[in-house]
Amino acid sequence: MPVVPLPLAVVTVDPDGRVLTFSHSAEQLLGFAQADVVGESLGELIVPARLRDGADDPLRELFDCCAGEEGQGHCVQPVRRADGSDFPADVLITPLPDLGYVVVVSALPPKSDERRQSEWFHRALVGRSPVVTMVYDPDGSWRWSSPAAVRLHGPGAPTADVAASIVHPDDLILIRKLFVAALNAPLPGGGSLTSAANAETVEIRLRPPGTNGKEWRVYALTVQNLIDEPAVEGIAIYAIDVTRAVDAERREQLHSARIDTLIESLRVGILVEDSDRRAVLANDALARILGSPVSAQRLVGQNTSELLPPAEIFADPIALRAETLRLLAQGKPATGSEFALTDGRVIVRDYAPIHADGVAVGHLWVVRDVTDQVTIRRGLEERNRALAEVATLKTEFVAAASHELRTPLTSIATFSQMLAEEPDAAADQRQIALEAIARNANRTLRIVDDLLTLAGLEGKTLPLALRAVHLPDVVSEAVDGFADSALRAGVTVELVGNATGPMLRVDPARLRQAVEALLNIVATAHAGTRIDVRVTFAAAQWNVRVGSPSALAAGDHLFTTGDRGAGNALSFLIARAIVSRHGGQLATPRTGQTDAFAISLPVRPHLPDGDG
Repeated sequence: MPVVPLPLAVVTVDPDGRVLTFSHSAEQLLGFAQADVVGESLGELIVPARLRDGADDPLRELFDCCAGEEGQGHCVQPVRRADGSDFPADVLITPLPDLGYVVVVSALPPKSDERRQSEWFHRALVGRSPVVTMVYDPDGSWRWSSPAAVRLHGPGAPTADVAASIVHPDDLILIRKLFVAALNAPLPGGGSLTSAANAETVEIRLRPPGTNGKEWRVYALTVQNLIDEPAVEGIAIYAIDVTRAVDAERREQLHSARIDTLIESLRVGILVEDSDRRAVLANDALARILGSPVSAQRLVGQNTSELLPPAEIFADPIALRAETLRLLAQGKPATGSEFALTDGRVIVRDYAPIHADGVAVGHLWVVRDVTDQVTIRRGLEERNRALAEVATLKTEFVAAASHELRTPLTSIATFSQMLAEEPDAAADQRQIALEAIARNANRTLRIVDDLLTLAGLEGKTLPLALRAVHLPDVVSEAVDGFADSALRAGVTVELVGNATGPMLRVDPARLRQAVEALLNIVATAHAGTRIDVRVTFAAAQWNVRVGSPSALAAGDHLFTTGDRGAGNALSFLIARAIVSRHGGQLATPRTGQTDAFAISLPVRPHLPDGDG
């Protein structure tokens, strides 16, 4: 008849877990001989290898798993036999003061194997889980803690003093509120059971042992009502350490906040788009520079072309689109694309693709308002052009003026010498000589007067007599005053001067002088042609054009060093100086920007100090 193993084994061990006594019933239940196990570690003998988890003392780990009050431990788990098999058993560990422990192993009835196996499975999961789990009765008294919770609050019941030592003072009230809420939370069908889906998870601060009271760690805490669960019948508190995740999130938030602050502090517009051209990030400077009322917050998540329509913002949206498609297609950084806006300002746009793991994931656009720089640059270009033109004109003028002055002075010197050397010359010869001297002297005086006038205009020592006039009237008077000269030159002048516009503060006499000078230049260079004079008003400025369509459009040279060249060069310089003193500009066909002389005079309430 086979021997039936007794369902109970009693073993005594020393404080280090080594076998002191091994009963006969233990031999029968566990299959070990007493002589072979005395002095050996009981944990090495009866704890299955799969439950040791690399522990140096498996029995100590067993004790920790079933530790209760006053050091006594009780648990249900598999126990190993000598042949390597294991069976479900109740294990009770009772301390012997200063001697060691009594370990009682009781085999469970076979009919409970399935249920016990389930309990072992869940206990194994809880025992190795980093989740802090604690169960309380509805009245708030502690009943059970998982090993992770025991490591946090220590052995025994987590009393109020223990809780106060490990829970941040500001979080104690929050935990109590969650406990009460879980206990009293109603369900739609009645009752008080709170499901996991409805349970609220909050972050609290706990201070684990061994941190010297300096380190607070963050735990995600959930309180659930499991009173109706037969296996629990209590309020369960779950907490998991999320310090690293919280710290990483805070670092990311701080990093993002720094980036956002930096981007918002920039004076340039920033726009980051994803691969589908939706805005991911934008700053307020972008809308301000583009002159759009759409805020940066409204742009995020939207297609920017819908909220920032190019046709309403850019003077040439077609060129913008073509440039954008070119940059996106080539996928390389590019800088310095210049575009004019509809309000007259100028921006420069830079582009850089954004890559992650070698794949393009977005686009970065940087927009800068360069209106002032462009204005300065264009002003310098215009000034350099004007200076080059003036230098050329002055060179021609000096050569022509020298020739022009030399002719009358030579005549004066020649006739004066003749009168001195031939005192007895006939009266009619003496009269011819005297008339020639007088005529050339007057011619020289006119040239000197023009030079003094030019010097006074350019040096602003010659005052202007300003008054409000209708510019077409002044131009009409200049055309009328040129009638005799036009007749002698064989030219006809056609005037279109009925334009309407505001009054303009000018010196009418000087302005007539400028227009007549331009008429004289055209007539001298192109005798026998038609001269068109047109007066218009647009964009807050008056414009006067003087030219011969048949000749000036061909770019003929207006200034030469011939007999009439000095007069042309000097007349142009005087006309240009007069226009400049009135705050305007005078363009010539020589610049290639116009096919006629073009005077532009802005309407201004006053001129600089010193004119008047």
